[in-house]
Amino acid sequence: MFQKRTIAIAIAAMLLFACTAATASTNAMGIAEKQTIEFTASTLIGGTVLPAGEYTVTHQMNGQTHVMIFKQVHGKAEAKTTCNLVPLKAKHTAQRFTVNASNDHVLQEITFAGDKATHVLAQ
Repeated sequence: MFQKRTIAIAIAAMLLFACTAATASTNAMGIAEKQTIEFTASTLIGGTVLPAGEYTVTHQMNGQTHVMIFKQVHGKAEAKTTCNLVPLKAKHTAQRFTVNASNDHVLQEITFAGDKATHVLAQ
C-alpha cells in the first residue's frame, strides 16, 4: 500500500511539473515570452532603425503596458516599443510594414505562429 501511494505521488508530481513546464513558455495572453525574427531590410521600430538581420524578441509587461524588445542576435542593435495585442490564432509568422519618407521599412504589426494575438506596434 505504501509503495502504491509513493508511486501515485511521484506520478502526480511529474504531471504537475510537465504542465508547469509546458505553460511556462507562454503567458496568460497566449503569446510566447521569447521569439526570433529575421528582417531582410533595415527596419524602423519604436524610433530606432535596426539593420537587416536576425533578432530575438522578448515580451515584457510594465503594468498594463506591453513592451517588445528587439535584440540583434549577432550584433549590438536593440529597439524597444510598446504595442497592443489583437486576439487571433496565428498559423504563420507574418510581418506588416509601411515605408516612410526616408524609405525606411517601418514595422507596423508582427504575428508569431502559434500565438493567440498579433502585436500592433506603437509608432
